Amino acid sequence: MDIKKLLGMGKPDIKKMEKDKDIKGLMNLLKYTNDESVRRDAAFAIGKITDSSIMEHPNLNEENSDLPSKSEYKGEIGELSVEKLIDSLKDEDWNVRKNGAKALSEMGQSAVEPLINALKDDEWRVRWQAAETLGEIGDVRAIKPLINILNDENNGVRSNSIISLVKIGEPAVELLINALKDKEWQMKGHAAETLGEIGDVNAVIPLISTLKDENPWVRMSAANALGNIGDARAIEPLQKVLNDKVNDVQITAAKALDKLLR
Repeated sequence: MDIKKLLGMGKPDIKKMEKDKDIKGLMNLLKYTNDESVRRDAAFAIGKITDSSIMEHPNLNEENSDLPSKSEYKGEIGELSVEKLIDSLKDEDWNVRKNGAKALSEMGQSAVEPLINALKDDEWRVRWQAAETLGEIGDVRAIKPLINILNDENNGVRSNSIISLVKIGEPAVELLINALKDKEWQMKGHAAETLGEIGDVNAVIPLISTLKDENPWVRMSAANALGNIGDARAIEPLQKVLNDKVNDVQITAAKALDKLLR
């Protein structure tokens, strides 16, 4: 029996590394294969160290030529952090993924482009977490890439994309309106759903036009969105949809009208 392993001895001193703000060391531990709890604890520690705290690193000295400047250190660590944190989103341990995403969110704008690239990852867990984290950051550069995955094959990825676009809000409206004309019915339907959640009245007329889409699910999504937005301009068009040839579309239009006429 390995007594050291049993007692947890020989493990990296993560608490000390966190106290010393040893980002590089903690990042390297995300690849620690001997014990998944080490990866989890390292990810958690990284998540607790904010971007501002990196700038307060005790070993940095702008006047000491033997050490990197704070700006150089931040750039070096930022590049390393993003790369390894993105990689941590693939870990089988949910806690590692969660805390890696938390750290990426705290890094802010410097993590946006790598996270956008992660939306194309083959693993759904990475796309799922990247979509969620981009919403937490709220950078407008993520709008178009998030719209592009509204038809992702994974339901969780699609849901996170919608939630993140809703968090970004008004800046996403114009591109979402454009997506109502997409050739893919899934894209149109999810765009309509997202516009309904954002609630911007600029989407009312485009959504009214979408009530005539050839796909019944898209028509349902548009009707539901109009009910959520609550603009009176949608009343007459929705009344016409009560005669839709698909029963579910009729029911959705009736529910939307009930919201509008209360």
